[in-house]
Amino acid sequence: MKRTTLYLLIALGTAASALASVSPKEVTQIEPASANETVIEKNQAFPLVGPFTVQECINDDCTLLRS
Repeated sequence: MKRTTLYLLIALGTAASALASVSPKEVTQIEPASANETVIEKNQAFPLVGPFTVQECINDDCTLLRS
């Protein structure tokens, strides 16, 4: 009985400290990925051949580019 109570208190203390450590301001927002955007994750192999140039789009479908 004492052992079960001890385990329960440890579990409740762990859960309480985990909930207390999360701030409401640190909520992660999931943003929708753009259709014209290549996402390269950290430490992901990306085959890069030649210079890597990026141009900014003027409109949403990238038919007009800034030169």
